[in-house]
Amino acid sequence: MSELLTALENTFRQAGWQYRRVEKREVIEADFEAYHTRVRVHAQAFAEIGAISIGAHLSNKVPASRAGIVAEILMRTNEELTLGNFELLWDTGAILFRATNVFGHNELDPQIVASLVHSAVAEVDRLTPFVSLVLSMSQQELAVLNVKMFLMREDLLPPIPDLDDVPDAEVTKPCR
Repeated sequence: MSELLTALENTFRQAGWQYRRVEKREVIEADFEAYHTRVRVHAQAFAEIGAISIGAHLSNKVPASRAGIVAEILMRTNEELTLGNFELLWDTGAILFRATNVFGHNELDPQIVASLVHSAVAEVDRLTPFVSLVLSMSQQELAVLNVKMFLMREDLLPPIPDLDDVPDAEVTKPCR
């Protein structure tokens, strides 16, 4: 176990986030309750380059018949992101959000890690209803769907919390 993984675990512990270590890997996983969905977060330490990568998974699986439209949604969403990106794993239909930060030699900044986790959970929660709706649409609805306009729907977005009234530990709630 690297010092970087130990620092990553300490960051999760200090934030009050329950996690589990993935055997034989420099990885921990945690589940978070968000507005629309439960989000699984995968945090991996790359000690040889001093990096932490945070991945968060959407629960939806994309069938091959919808891969093109979902890929367009992810591409258009990625154009607007300043941190991280969405990926469609073509062979499995899995969707994930990934953000990575290089810290240098074991100088992990807990605030940056917490920010990466918060961002990953928030982005997955934000995109989940859009993907769910597209997966449930009929072929006729898909044929006339304007993806750019569809992604502007504010009624599908989770409410923005008033962070002045929320303690830091409550911004991202771990599953219990």
